[in-house]
Parts: sequence; C-alpha cells; structure tokens
Amino acid sequence: MSVLKNGSAEAGGNRGGMETHMNVNENALLGAKERMGDSICLTYLHNFLPVDLEIVSWSPTLIIYRNLLTLRQTSEFLKFIEKRDLTIQKTTDYGTSKETTHRRANGSFIDHGENEITSEVHKKVTKRIPALNFQSAELFSALSYIPGGHYAVHYDYLSYRSDKEHDWWMQMMRNRIGTLIFVIKTAEKGGGTVFPSIGTTIKIDEGDAFFWFNAQADESQEMLSDHGGCPIYSGRKVIATLWIRAKDQPVIPMAASGSPIDASWMIPSFSSAFRSEQKSQTPVEH
Repeated sequence: MSVLKNGSAEAGGNRGGMETHMNVNENALLGAKERMGDSICLTYLHNFLPVDLEIVSWSPTLIIYRNLLTLRQTSEFLKFIEKRDLTIQKTTDYGTSKETTHRRANGSFIDHGENEITSEVHKKVTKRIPALNFQSAELFSALSYIPGGHYAVHYDYLSYRSDKEHDWWMQMMRNRIGTLIFVIKTAEKGGGTVFPSIGTTIKIDEGDAFFWFNAQADESQEMLSDHGGCPIYSGRKVIATLWIRAKDQPVIPMAASGSPIDASWMIPSFSSAFRSEQKSQTPVEH
C-alpha cells in the first residue's frame, strides 16, 4: 500500500502540517495533481521498504527523496569522503575538461563498491528506486563546497561536436539521462540548488536526496533541466552525485518521446503496470 499526503509547495520547506492519508490509486493521484498543482508528498512501499518523496515538478520531473539515507549512513559517508584527497573540480565543454570560475568546489570520484558504506548506499537506492537502473550509473561524485563555493547554471546532459569526441561512458552507456544527488552535509547559510526553468530552489536536509531527468525518452536533451549550485556564505556543503546513464533504463521504452518524462513514471505502483510496448506520456494521463 502507498500513502498519499498533502505536502508543502515550497521545496525543502517545513515537513510538518496537516496530512491526509489514503491509498494511492489513479483517481487519487489525478485529484492530488489538480489540487496541489506544484507538489505533493507521498510514500510508496517497494519490496516492503518505504520510500518518502515529494514531487516538486511533474513535468519535467523534479523529486525530493526524504530520509533516503539514515543518520548513520550519512555520517559514515561524510567520514569516508573527508578521508579522500579532494581536488579542484573542472567543467566539461564539448568533451574537454578545464578549470573555470563557473565552478568552485573540491571533489573526488568513488566506486560504488569501494567500501562498505558506498556499497550500502548504492544497494539501497537500487532497492528503493526501482524506476532507475543504477548499474548504469557513473561513479559517485563527492563534492565539498566551502564559503564562496558555487556552480553556475548548467546542464548535466553532455554535448559533443561529433561522435569522435565520445569517451567510453558515452560510447558504451550513452548520455546522462538523470541525476540523483545525496545531501551529506548542509551549509549554515546558502548552498541551495536552483532550477531556473522550473522556478524553484532545492534546499533540503542531510540524508535527503533529489532527482531529475536530463533527457527525454528519445534521449534528446531536456532543456528545462538547467540548474546551478547557489553560493555558500557560511559553513560547508557536501554532496554525492550519481549521474545515471541511458543504457538499460526501463523508463526509456515506456515513456513517449518528444516531451519531458513525467514524474508518474517514478512511482512503482503505476509504472510497473505498463509494458515496454505500451508507450505513453505518463502512466496516469493528465
């Protein structure tokens, strides 16, 4: 059974307030979309495991996963990242990486199974978010932002002038269809993630995560997925990112091409009812 709850329209806002509980079905979800418009909160069970999420934007998809990591997992992940040698991060333009003023952060890439905590986190999201195939994800990208740290508005979708510029990831796993960011440590002031085209800023708690699609189902670029890391004014922000590649993603053969992938596909109770040959804009028609 899934639970549908009224949620705050402010992304990352107060988690309190009155809640109404009901079984999720097509009529309930449609009614909630009509009433709330910009966001709802719900809980679904998958393999008897609860997942709390807030759908900030239905199309294009922007979802917050609440308490995806436990306090222990968040603490252990932070301790592991702090032991790494973090280097100045670069930006990528047409396959070429370089240091620029657009990005001020230190970071490191971490294998999914590098130690117990990274393996545990990777296995957890694989079990909790079945709409995505995390075997097609890049390495964890751990980033640390100190005061003055920021990342100018950009796209995670990779652009190349020609196929000759493609690296192994692009050749074998195709482009970055989605991005999942874990918040490991929050800054005292600043440090949100702004989505200009969606018109919202995500600033959430440690242990939360948020996800969006960088591409549409035909693997063309999602032009509404532009985002940026707001400046840090006080404290330190630490995140871990999984860029999810398009290869073997179950949503691709199901969602209709030529338009944003709807957030409904991320809810197992709806997306699991559709077969790959039954292409649809969304499992719950608007």
